Amino acid sequence: MEATILFGISILMSLIVWNKISKKYFWLQFKDLELKKAILPILFLHSFRFAGLSFLVPGVVNAGLNPAWAIPAAFGDFIAAVLAFITLAFTTNTSFRPFLWVFNILGFADLLIAFVDGPRYNILPFLGPAYYIVVIYVPILLLTHLMVFRLLLKNKAVQSH
Repeated sequence: MEATILFGISILMSLIVWNKISKKYFWLQFKDLELKKAILPILFLHSFRFAGLSFLVPGVVNAGLNPAWAIPAAFGDFIAAVLAFITLAFTTNTSFRPFLWVFNILGFADLLIAFVDGPRYNILPFLGPAYYIVVIYVPILLLTHLMVFRLLLKNKAVQSH
């Protein structure tokens, strides 16, 4: 079977499994919590996005990984990690919600751009062990970004009533 198909199946399976876990364990716990309490574990999870810097480490990825994909993916993840960590620091501040929006929009956009650009730059043969970041970690990041959007919009609706 072609590697691209196996890669796509792996990502799809990861999305399905993480979605089931998210719905059963995360969303049931988070949906009725105050926004700041619900968001903390998600921000901690995203604080580990510094792992994306491994896209720049020889030996973790193969030498042929196109820097046009690797550099934006690595630094986009790192910036998202820093924004998640800063947002954690603002949980008791009135700037929390704006920081959360910035983190979530930029972090989600970073992942979408990497997904769109990945096939364009033929990253699959060059990911090496970083393959597991893309297949296991990125799907939960995508799903939790969607959860944050949902919580922000749900919370906004509650605040306006």
